[in-house]
Amino acid sequence: MAQHDEPYVKSRRISFAGRLVTLVALVAAGIGLSPAAAHADTWRTATGSAWGQTQATASAAAQTNARTALANLAAQLGEVCTNVTSSATLVYVVPSGGGYQYSGTATGLCAPAPPPPSYTVSRTATARGEGSTPAAAQQNGAAAARAAILGAGADCTGYQTTAVNYVYVTPTGSWYIYDVTVSALCVQ
Repeated sequence: MAQHDEPYVKSRRISFAGRLVTLVALVAAGIGLSPAAAHADTWRTATGSAWGQTQATASAAAQTNARTALANLAAQLGEVCTNVTSSATLVYVVPSGGGYQYSGTATGLCAPAPPPPSYTVSRTATARGEGSTPAAAQQNGAAAARAAILGAGADCTGYQTTAVNYVYVTPTGSWYIYDVTVSALCVQ
């Protein structure tokens, strides 16, 4: 019997080792391809310089130029930077004292920009509008319908008035009532 057990144990070890290697490879691939790894925040730095007639204006302008350079760098990389700080260092003073040059540095935590909202959900609302003129009644109804759409708690765009229905006017013609329907595309 000992002759039959050893090949079985050996093949089980090879089978277990093969499964273990496959599992480790899948985990490593999952970590490498995970969105968290692909979207890690990164500290970025950019510099800029500026001249000014006073130290304060030159320093402020150099910091502004550095912040602009950082924003441009992030935009080129498809990123947005937060926690941006800046500083400036005096580089040169005009001997007559008529100007100053500063070098600015801006540093921020940059990450991929969030995707823009996807306006895919169509929403429609109808509201009653009243006013002293037909135009005022229709505007009030449209505003109330837009508010009802936004009341659903979503960001919307592309508002369009799709229906205006006359309801009532007073016999003196001093008050009008309309039902107004508005449609829009919203995010979920």
